[in-house]
Amino acid sequence: MSVEIDPFDLNAAILRKNERDMRAFLSALAVRLEGALPGRVMVERKRDGFLSSSTHVVRIELPTDDALYAITLDRAGVKTLRAKVVRGVTISNVPIPAGVWMDEVRAAVARLSGASDDASAAIAKFL
Repeated sequence: MSVEIDPFDLNAAILRKNERDMRAFLSALAVRLEGALPGRVMVERKRDGFLSSSTHVVRIELPTDDALYAITLDRAGVKTLRAKVVRGVTISNVPIPAGVWMDEVRAAVARLSGASDDASAAIAKFL
């Protein structure tokens, strides 16, 4: 006797697992970015249910001098984009692959943390 698994049920189970994994990933990413760049990262959280006290991350934004990096999670999945910003005005939004987004965010965090380390060192020397 063999048991047949309905492909629809299998795909639905895979999607539910991937969504839980992505929720955990975004939560961890939000904590890391907020710790690395306090006050600079904007994190949007949503309640897990109507009466639930727990939340999950649905959007993370990291503004830099010339761009805004955003990652969102909704029912359709994860979306990553880079927005071109000039003098505080968003000129364009470009969806980019998640791997490219991670590389660019990593480089932006290094630039931003390096700039604040330099500023902190200069202030410490001055005082």
